[in-house]
Amino acid sequence: MMGIFFANPWGLLALAALPAIVAIHFLQEQSRRVRSSTLFLLERAAALPAGGIRFEKFRNSIPFWMQVLAALALAWLLADPRWVRNDSRQTVAVVLDSSASMQAARGPTLDLLAGRLASWEAVAARTDWHLLETGPGRPPLYAGRSLADLLAAAATWRPSLGTHDPAAALAVAAALVPGDAGAVVLVTDRPVSVPGGVAVLSAGAAFDNVGFSGGSVRRVGDRFTWRTLVTNHGQTPQTREITARIVTAANGAEPGPDGDAVLPPQTVLLAPGQSRTLEGAWPEGCGRLVLALAPDRFPLDDTLPLVRPVPRIVKLAVSVGGPAADLVAKMAEAAAGVEIVSDPATADLVIGRFDPAPSRDTIALMVGADDPAMDESAGKPADDAAQSAPAKPAVYDPAWVAAEDHPLTRDLGWGGLLSGPAGNLGLTAADEPLLWKGGRPLACVRSHVLPDGRHAESLVLNFDLTASTAARSPAVVVLVQRFVERIRGRIARPWADNFDTAQAIDLPPGLTAGPQGRATIAFTDLAGKLAPTTTPFRGRAPAGPGFFTVSSAPAAGTAGVGTATPVAIVSGAAQFADSRESDFRTAAPLDTLESLRFEQAKKQSIEDPWAPLWLGLAIGTLLVAWGWRRRT
Repeated sequence: MMGIFFANPWGLLALAALPAIVAIHFLQEQSRRVRSSTLFLLERAAALPAGGIRFEKFRNSIPFWMQVLAALALAWLLADPRWVRNDSRQTVAVVLDSSASMQAARGPTLDLLAGRLASWEAVAARTDWHLLETGPGRPPLYAGRSLADLLAAAATWRPSLGTHDPAAALAVAAALVPGDAGAVVLVTDRPVSVPGGVAVLSAGAAFDNVGFSGGSVRRVGDRFTWRTLVTNHGQTPQTREITARIVTAANGAEPGPDGDAVLPPQTVLLAPGQSRTLEGAWPEGCGRLVLALAPDRFPLDDTLPLVRPVPRIVKLAVSVGGPAADLVAKMAEAAAGVEIVSDPATADLVIGRFDPAPSRDTIALMVGADDPAMDESAGKPADDAAQSAPAKPAVYDPAWVAAEDHPLTRDLGWGGLLSGPAGNLGLTAADEPLLWKGGRPLACVRSHVLPDGRHAESLVLNFDLTASTAARSPAVVVLVQRFVERIRGRIARPWADNFDTAQAIDLPPGLTAGPQGRATIAFTDLAGKLAPTTTPFRGRAPAGPGFFTVSSAPAAGTAGVGTATPVAIVSGAAQFADSRESDFRTAAPLDTLESLRFEQAKKQSIEDPWAPLWLGLAIGTLLVAWGWRRRT
């Protein structure tokens, strides 16, 4: 059976004429003076009112009922009744904003969503529902025909992402809606710009919020210090109390030197929009620390977990002498976390001469453009006579340096690098070219598979650094330091650091992250309570503030396979530090669903086919009432 709705509900106001009609028929007409020559004529005259206008007993009459029918017919016509077609079908795609700021309005948003979506089921005979989230990699929450199931799936929604663009999710939702038979609804907490045809539903409200905007731990001499930034995202001055406590996974909050807290409660006064930097000494023997503000309406930024960092030191060895090796060593050592060691066997990265088949990660150098060590056909370093030959004067090659679109060279300017011609190096399938000059590779990365299955990489600088402007070229320094960071990511020694929530974490090669369960993550909350089970590591830090440990077993073909206990490879603290999500000054309620729902309802329905009949009825009843009045 087809449903019915009124396209113009305001037309029902015409029903207000009914009380007016009834009231009119309660009124007594004003008396009229009639002059007569004889009194006997008064016996045949109808009874006349004795006074003026006044209420008396209701006078039932044909004009009364004609007027009532006319008012009902006109109200029906003005309300524009429409019937939903039996074959009508629509698709409604609801996109939930997964920004962390939605946590402050999650409850009111779900209540508003349930109330507003209920009216959409009356728009068409069949409704297909889709529930999506914004943010990359978020799977659909629901797809089906039950609104109750959609609302149940929405109850599992946990917004936790930082500021992001919902355009991609809206595009996916729009692709699910066929033509104009449906709608896309973005559920957020503040007014946003959306494409045409997208409705916005918001239950957000503006309020003053104070929270942490990030924190760090750094080493000063032989001691560590913590530092954090507290921001007032509000229109009025705010006062907050801040405390700090030690947290361990086993025992929870440990007593500090002053009792229950490491830092006695301190009061912070912040002007509107002001940020203040707070810092203090890291407690001796402490691995984990939690800074806390007095809780408010948005608790996500009221706590800041910190761990004492354990850096991944890159051990660097120099196996060749000369100015070129010393120059590259200074460039690499300028990067943070680089330690010079004397034994190449214990080093993570070695600066040496070119080797076609390196046995470890290296930065390969050449001495001159005609250095026979760069001839791969020789397969061995130059002899002592070649190495002891006097240096030739620098002759710059006027050819331009062209850079590949590679992570090691991207966004760097190479116009200031002047050098001689590139060395006699031919590229292989295992090479990644970086720089070109005169049709030859000026720099490249060469990969080599070692007998134990590991991969070794070499940054080959295929030109004479001493006869170039490399020492004065920032691009070369950045290239070397980027390669150092690339090697740092391959080091499998345990390390610890502070991360943003949901930040990507790269595991070293041979440690697989994914659903196979080779790499797992264990979460510890801010009270030091360890989660009962570990979960597969998905390549990112936890979505909420807390501590975590990523453990992994080596992959097949690497040393350590068969170890019963997974090795802890990364320990860290996930902290929420997106100040844009903590700012609720622009949050406001918004609802643009009704206009879109009305448009969809008109497309899925048909007009009243009896409209001419009701119009004729209204006109006819008015004529009858007027004619009857004239006759009497």
